[in-house]
Amino acid sequence: MDKVKVEGLNSDFSGIVTAPNGKKVDIFFVHPGDELVVEYVKRRPRQRSLKIHEIIRNHNWDLVKCDVFGNCGGCTGQHIPYETQLELKFQPILQLFQKDLGISLKPVPQVETYAYRSRMDFSVFPGPIIGQRQRGNFRKVVPIKHCSIQSAWANQALQDVQSVLDQMPEVIWDRKSEVGGLKYLTIRKAQNTEDGILIFTFTEGYETDPKMQSFRNLCLSQLKQPSLLFCYNRPKSEVSAVGRPEILRGKDSFTEMVLGHRFEVPFDSFFQPNPNGFLPILNFIQERMTKDQSTLIDLFCGNGFFSLLYGEHFHHVDGYELTESSIVTASQLFQETYPNKSHAFQVANLFLSTDGLKKQENASLILDPPRAGAGKLVNHWIRDFGPEFVFYVSCNPYSQKEDVTLFLSAYDYVDGILIDPYPHTPHTESVLFFRRKHK
Repeated sequence: MDKVKVEGLNSDFSGIVTAPNGKKVDIFFVHPGDELVVEYVKRRPRQRSLKIHEIIRNHNWDLVKCDVFGNCGGCTGQHIPYETQLELKFQPILQLFQKDLGISLKPVPQVETYAYRSRMDFSVFPGPIIGQRQRGNFRKVVPIKHCSIQSAWANQALQDVQSVLDQMPEVIWDRKSEVGGLKYLTIRKAQNTEDGILIFTFTEGYETDPKMQSFRNLCLSQLKQPSLLFCYNRPKSEVSAVGRPEILRGKDSFTEMVLGHRFEVPFDSFFQPNPNGFLPILNFIQERMTKDQSTLIDLFCGNGFFSLLYGEHFHHVDGYELTESSIVTASQLFQETYPNKSHAFQVANLFLSTDGLKKQENASLILDPPRAGAGKLVNHWIRDFGPEFVFYVSCNPYSQKEDVTLFLSAYDYVDGILIDPYPHTPHTESVLFFRRKHK
C-alpha cells in the first residue's frame, strides 16, 4: 500500500491525487493536504485501479451540515468554504469565455447557501429506505432523515413518509425479486407560497394490487401535506414523478409566485428548483428588456415561464416547446394573465427543424435550452434571422459558449452574469445579452 496526498481541487470539487503509476485520479469529499492510504490493484488484465483503504483528513469538516455528506451522491462541496467553491467553478468558465470569445461575465454569489431547493427526488428501497443514491454506486441508497439543502417543510414531509413506509414496507419495489411497487418519492415545495405536493412513483399496474387501498388510506390519514399524488410508469423505468397520475388529495400541481406572477406547476414538469436563487438572472433580463417592441420569441419555453414574466412588455408572444402538455399549460396561463394580448404557443422539435420559427425584426428573443445546448439549427437561425435582441439563459455555460460561437458574428455582446443557484454542487447558470449588428 502507498500513501498519496491530495494536491488540489477540480471545478467539480473532486480532489486531485497522483496514483502510484503517475496518473492523475479524482477523489471526491477530500481537501488539499488530506492523505490517502491506497492500493493499486488489478481489476482486469492490463487494467489497474486505485483502491482507497483510509482517508486521513488534515482539515476539519466544521462547515458540513449534512450527517450523510461524503456518502450521499448529492452535494460534493459542503466541506469547502463557499468563497473557494465559487472560485473553483466560476473561474474556468470566466476564463474560457474571455479567452475564446472575448466575453466578460459578472460573477454573482448566492445569498442563501442552504435550504434552497424546492424539489428533491428520493429513491425508495426495501428496508424501508428513503434516500439518495451513493456516489458511484447506483445500487446503493444512502438513508436520509434530514437534507440540509431542502426546506424544513420538505424535511418534515420526508420524516412523515418514512413513518408511513415503516408501517407498510411491503409496498416498496424490490428490484431483484420484482415484488412491490413504490420506487421514488418526490417532494416539491414552493418557495413563495405555502403550497407543496408529495409525489409517489410506482410501477405500472401496481395500482390494482390488494395492498394499495390500505396504503392509500394510511397516506390520507397520516400525511398532512395539501396535495398527495401517485403516478405509475414502467417497472424498469428509473424516472421519478413521471407517469399516469392518481390524485389522492388536493391537485396534481403546486402554486409558485415569481416576481409577482403566479405559476401553476404540473407535478411532472420542470420548474426552476431554486426560484429565489434564480432572481439575479430574472432581474438582469427585466432591467434590459426593451419596452416598445412588438414581439417576444420564447424558445424552449416550457410552461411559459419567461413569457408570463415579461409578456406585459410586448404586443404578441411566440413560444416554442417540444412537450405538448407544456404548450397547453403555457397557452392557458398566458391567456389568463394577459387576456388582451395575442400569443401563439406551438409544439416544435427545434433540434430537428426551425422551419416553424417566424422572422421578427422588432422583437426580443429569450432561449433557455437543455443542458446540451440549443443545437446547430437554432443557432444558425439566430445568426441568419434572429431579432434585434437576444437573451441566452443556460444551465450549462460550457455548451452555451459553443452555441454562441455559431451566431456571434451577427451580434454584438452587451453584458452577462454568471450565478450560483445550487451551492455545494458544481452547477451554475448564466445569461448573456446580445444586440444585432447593423450594416
